[in-house]
Amino acid sequence: MGKPTPSRLALGLVALLGAINLVRGAIHLFAPDGGLTAIAGLDLAAGREIVLFFIGAVGIGQITLGAVDLLVAWRFKSMVLPLLLVHLGEQVLGLFLFFAWRPLPIAVPGQYGALFSFALVGVITVRELLRGKNDGAN
Repeated sequence: MGKPTPSRLALGLVALLGAINLVRGAIHLFAPDGGLTAIAGLDLAAGREIVLFFIGAVGIGQITLGAVDLLVAWRFKSMVLPLLLVHLGEQVLGLFLFFAWRPLPIAVPGQYGALFSFALVGVITVRELLRGKNDGAN
């Protein structure tokens, strides 16, 4: 029994969601104000509420991706390598943010966690990529 092929509607929706997330993520990362003032019209002088809202939004993304990670590890094992590649890209962008683009004025635990995660995810992803090539050669 082969793997079911997703419908064109489902594929289209996933592609659309991917495009939307790439655009809004790029705006939040690269726009001088992250889009907070120019697009959303937020007054950055009201800093605490804005910071707490956006760290909550980060948490939503982390919870969602964590659920996807567990679902893939438990049920959809064929997606492990693509998901590792997603995580590796996330780690690279996180390092770029922490150390090059918008470094914080003080050191925070997350930046050291990002270095550790990049190394761990990178090594295991490369191992899995090489493992896949070795398995295909047999």
